[in-house]
Amino acid sequence: MADFVDSMDYEIGVPIRTFNILDTSVTEEGYEVLLNIDLDSGYELEDVKMKVSFEDLAAYETNDIHEGVKYALGFFATE
Repeated sequence: MADFVDSMDYEIGVPIRTFNILDTSVTEEGYEVLLNIDLDSGYELEDVKMKVSFEDLAAYETNDIHEGVKYALGFFATE
């Protein structure tokens, strides 16, 4: 099945509507975050594990893991 999925060409995915951080834990490299994600298609992803490194946070110019997750998921402020 993985070969089938890898061979498909995708242009865009489904936008993320909202997300909720359930738990965070600090690791040597950064944070491990457990979250639920609501997709614009109506589907939900539950208990998703995401890793955000300290290097990622520095690139996003924040020390706040919630802000880091927002940026990593593509929620950028537009002014």
